[in-house]
Amino acid sequence: MGVAQRARGSLRRQFPVDDIRRAAVDAPTVRDNLLPAVTGPEVADDTLVLRVLDLSLRIGEVQIASGAGAAVAHDTMLAIAGAYGLPACDVDIAFSTITMCCHRGNEAGPVTTMRNVRYRTQDYTRLTEVDEIIAAIVDRDEPMRVEEAITRVGHAVRAPHPYPRFVAGIARSLFAGAVAFLLGGGLVVALLATVATGVIWAVARWLARRRVPMFFQQMVSATIVTLSATTLAWTGTLDDSPAFVIAAGIVVFLSGLSLVGLVQDAISGFPLTAAGRAVEVVLASAGLLVGVVVSIKLVGAVLGTDAGAYAAVVPPSPAPSLHPISLLAAAAAGMLFALSAYAPWRSLPLAALAGAVAWAGYGLLGILGAGEVVAAALAAAALGLVAMLLPRMLGTPPLVLVIAGITPLLPGLTMYRGFSQLAYGSVAVGAVTILLALTFGLALAAGVSVGEQVGWPLQRLIRRLLPGVTAEDRERELRRGRPRVF
Repeated sequence: MGVAQRARGSLRRQFPVDDIRRAAVDAPTVRDNLLPAVTGPEVADDTLVLRVLDLSLRIGEVQIASGAGAAVAHDTMLAIAGAYGLPACDVDIAFSTITMCCHRGNEAGPVTTMRNVRYRTQDYTRLTEVDEIIAAIVDRDEPMRVEEAITRVGHAVRAPHPYPRFVAGIARSLFAGAVAFLLGGGLVVALLATVATGVIWAVARWLARRRVPMFFQQMVSATIVTLSATTLAWTGTLDDSPAFVIAAGIVVFLSGLSLVGLVQDAISGFPLTAAGRAVEVVLASAGLLVGVVVSIKLVGAVLGTDAGAYAAVVPPSPAPSLHPISLLAAAAAGMLFALSAYAPWRSLPLAALAGAVAWAGYGLLGILGAGEVVAAALAAAALGLVAMLLPRMLGTPPLVLVIAGITPLLPGLTMYRGFSQLAYGSVAVGAVTILLALTFGLALAAGVSVGEQVGWPLQRLIRRLLPGVTAEDRERELRRGRPRVF
């Protein structure tokens, strides 16, 4: 130990490092994590504190509701408070509750306020507009006025979508058709998946407006797609296995779950929020399970065992392919999913590119011999890294790109195989298959998180090394600590 300490001291004398750069590379200590002391009578004005806290909470609410991780909202809120001169703040996020406290020293009491996240939605227009507001606050030496920022956030939340709701519904339906094609179905299967998803989307919207819980929404949706696909196969209208149509529907149902946020919360130290999101995912998956199993039983009881046998035919998962048509279908799936989530027009080509890149990485790794889970995780990690390194001038948050890219890879066919095995009494085998599907989905989310963890410091390093960046700019970049945008 003594030799190591002397060697370290010698290196520090030979290569001195200033405090700013040491803080950027050293591991955090207890001292670094303590709030700065605020003493004396010079405390922040009540009006300023209340406005900054309200602004921070509103922005954090939009991020959490849009599927971003709790760590992202936590860091963003602290960065906003720091930009307006409130460095001594605490943020606590417990799934649907956001609490923020501003400490004002020993001359004035702390100010604490709270906000509930009452909704979950995939609205990437709001997320993009809020990200631009964040950049205007924390990426400038002089942030925009608090009143202007509050006004812009209000306009971003209340503004109409960039295109009508029926366009998003049609895009989600066509997304199901593209996924059905990627799973191995033909044009007829893709067409039926598109029509079935359109019906399901309308029914889900009707149920959501009546505040029906997500569990029952998923159950009803899975029942509709399973009954329709199995009945069409029994009548001879559908020559292929109905599993392709049902699996495409399952992918659509799973695409609304915040798997990426779940894994990020668990990794970044928000276990309570991660547990809440995990319960959401499990209940939504259980709704799918109940809908599929009850439908298979119902078809067998009403139409006979011959009709029920169609549901038992589940083809093996297709081998990853780098065929141009498959890449085109993956690009279409990524773009259509982004369109259905109200992503801005300018982000749609990037979403298509993300879908093609993710599928190409998954296919290439599969051809090289990597297992399905490993190939999915590595492809998602590469996509997350690329999304983080894209220039911010493109105006698209990385979360939009990674979700659009990994959604076509969700294991809908494996999930349906497990459901059908449970329906036909193979409980042990079905449980293992469902566990494999969940592992596949979590591998995608974990891969995205790995790409973000690598890409975030690399992105900051690239910004500091760009030509024309002065020493003052580099020091400002090190001090600023802009929050992650995932």
